[in-house]
Amino acid sequence: MRGALAERCSLRILDVQPTEMNVGATAAIAVMRRKEREVRDAFHSAGAINPAASMSLESIGIEETRAVRRLKARSVIREAGPGLFYFDEDVWEAMRSQRRRMGLLLAGTLVLVLLLVLYGKMSLQ
Repeated sequence: MRGALAERCSLRILDVQPTEMNVGATAAIAVMRRKEREVRDAFHSAGAINPAASMSLESIGIEETRAVRRLKARSVIREAGPGLFYFDEDVWEAMRSQRRRMGLLLAGTLVLVLLLVLYGKMSLQ
């Protein structure tokens, strides 16, 4: 009975293949990160990296893209005055550090789940 139940409820973790959705999500994240780096590079090239050197997006040579809006929402791009923006490198580094921690936490959780499933499969045999 126990073996039959385990067979029906098997997660087949070892047989998992990357799906189009997983690959698509990974690609979308990579594109998002690349566009954020391009925005960062534009601010650095223009020298708009502190409140005293803030500039308009037009002067920096960029438009109000999704990446710019995302970085503004996270306070990486700050408004020093009406229509004048600068790139806050400290917030950028904190955001990147947080993303790394979240990625490691997710990877660690997935490894733990995999080990628990494998342990469960082995103990049922």
